[in-house]
Amino acid sequence: MSEEQEYEQAEREAIQSEAKEPVKDKPKHRATYARDNRNGGYLIRVAGPYPEKFAGRQVPVTTRSGKEHLETLSRLIWTGNDKETSDRVALYAFVAKPRADETEELAF
Repeated sequence: MSEEQEYEQAEREAIQSEAKEPVKDKPKHRATYARDNRNGGYLIRVAGPYPEKFAGRQVPVTTRSGKEHLETLSRLIWTGNDKETSDRVALYAFVAKPRADETEELAF
């Protein structure tokens, strides 16, 4: 391969690398809603390398439809390994957001 061909190849590779979009790092933790089988209602399930470190923080929680909601985790309920995937998980209680009172809007 001549110097000219090497130069052209290096130039093509540089152009291709610039055209690629930068790769975003995936978040290390993921929070989802989980059903509370003991007391009824919902909890927040955090999976990742250090799931027990989020008490008192606001985290984005992903719904089944893929939407994200910010929730404040109030207290840690349980930590352990997931039975199916062996990932580290933690369950948290969260601060309930006030609901808009729908009965005020109804006209009789």
